[in-house]
Amino acid sequence: MRNKSIRTQMIVYLGGFIILPLCVGLMILNIYLQRTIYESKINQQQTLLLQIKENAEQVIEVSNYVSSMMMTNRDVLDDLREIKEENDGFEGYQARENISAKIQEIESSTLNAVGGKIAILTDSGYLVGSYNISKSSENYKKCEWYQQAICNGREPIYSSCISKAFEEMRVISIQNQNALYSARSIRDYSGRQLGVVLIRLSDSNIWGRFTDLMYQSDDNSLYLYNNENKVQLVYNQGIENVSDILDKILNRFKKGETSGSVSGDLYFNIIKLENSNNFLVYTAPNEVIFAESDLVNNRIMKMILLLIPLTIIILIHLSKKLSDPIRNVAMQIEDSENVVHDINIPKRTFLEINIFIRSYNNASKRVKELLEKVKEESRMKEKAHYEMLMSQISPHFIFNTVNSIRIMSRERNEKDTERALTALGNILHAVYSNKDGMTTVGREVSIVLSYVEIMQFRFGDSFQYYDVLPSNLYFYEIPAFTLQPILENAILHGVKGMKGGQIILSGIEYENDFMISIFNNGNSADKEKIDQILTTPTRNKSAFTGIGLSNVNARLKMLYGDQYGLIFNEKVTNGFEIWIRVPKGKGRRSLI
Repeated sequence: MRNKSIRTQMIVYLGGFIILPLCVGLMILNIYLQRTIYESKINQQQTLLLQIKENAEQVIEVSNYVSSMMMTNRDVLDDLREIKEENDGFEGYQARENISAKIQEIESSTLNAVGGKIAILTDSGYLVGSYNISKSSENYKKCEWYQQAICNGREPIYSSCISKAFEEMRVISIQNQNALYSARSIRDYSGRQLGVVLIRLSDSNIWGRFTDLMYQSDDNSLYLYNNENKVQLVYNQGIENVSDILDKILNRFKKGETSGSVSGDLYFNIIKLENSNNFLVYTAPNEVIFAESDLVNNRIMKMILLLIPLTIIILIHLSKKLSDPIRNVAMQIEDSENVVHDINIPKRTFLEINIFIRSYNNASKRVKELLEKVKEESRMKEKAHYEMLMSQISPHFIFNTVNSIRIMSRERNEKDTERALTALGNILHAVYSNKDGMTTVGREVSIVLSYVEIMQFRFGDSFQYYDVLPSNLYFYEIPAFTLQPILENAILHGVKGMKGGQIILSGIEYENDFMISIFNNGNSADKEKIDQILTTPTRNKSAFTGIGLSNVNARLKMLYGDQYGLIFNEKVTNGFEIWIRVPKGKGRRSLI
């Protein structure tokens, strides 16, 4: 199968896994937003209707409380009885005046707060209100609402026809015909009918200010509707055939529905008032309720239609911009004859491409350095092979040692001379008998001991040597003549010429390697001096061999890696301590 270009794959992957899911996500989001907005608007209208309901119930409850006060007040009942018995006499006139004054008191103290008016229609046909006493010209006893009030007793009835009674009382201004009217029968304690108390409540107080929160549309309407299919109160009637529509809504309510659509495109919400047989109904066209969700839907669809071609254009441009730097890098690598050829960084490219090029160039640089290092290590290994140890035996050391033995043989007994010659023989035997440059820690310690005896013959008892190296380290392999140059450095540059000099050989074993310490209490050195000693080759004519600390350190690192070699203990201030770190490896030789 033919490989596709990175640009083609970028277009396919970005289009298939980003753009397409994005469009699908926007469509799902559109559906979710429409549903959320729909539910939010429905909840908002239901909450608003509940607030109007609570306000209306509070106003009606106040009116019922006021009418109950009039119906149970003993003075009012006495005056109504007086009116019923005396009719047009003085006592009847005085009784009507007393009732009018009582109504004034109740209206000013309670009913005015809810914008209400109260009046009493006596059994003899008088209309008594605040600042009004008149004989009614209408025979209200024949009216349906009057008969319902008599039948209901103390329970209030609601009817818009009661407005005629208030219209007769000219003192009351009837500017707004939209008001809620109720009536309750007044009886004495014997059950005799004395009259009817009438209540008028302004629609502005019933609806309250919640109508300001409704949608500003001429088609929004509020209805106070009773279970007898009669409209009691209307706010902004915006539909025709309201009775038929309200009948349908009431039938839906009886089936358990409180909201929905009726007559195809009309939204409704209905709530029953708890302290009356009235229903609060809200209606509005669906297009008004769902205008915001339709607007969101249209905008999202336009966004999707605009997003698709715009994204395709951006995708083509972006794929070219992304693929060109990568293609440029690939071409430079392909055209390069050298594997470790450096790549030129373009002036305008992406951060990741720059990082890739820099990383590649750094890797190339490290490869070059490693190649050079391998070559250098090979040369060092050839140069630092074992013949270096054998070829660099200092004639000065042999001359000084032989001269010391000659003087000692003249001044001392032959036993010391024999010991000195034996020590020298051991060292020379170790040099010329080692063929591969490796030995064991035990053999290296024996060479060091022979070297210490020779140096003590030369310098006398000016220093003491202590070997506390654990014997379990003796079997591990170590390059030949590793300890001797370090011990030689401790004698010649540390304890030489001082009294009470001490050299201590110790060690410690770890899981994968071990360390040997050579400490002397002589001269100390700072870190810069030590770094120079460990890295710069030096030649001391008085030394046994030409191997310095730098040679030992370089040889250990060449054989085992940079984590091994000589380590200077910076914490030691009174004296000098060098640690030798070597990996574990069993030697092929036996201990001496």
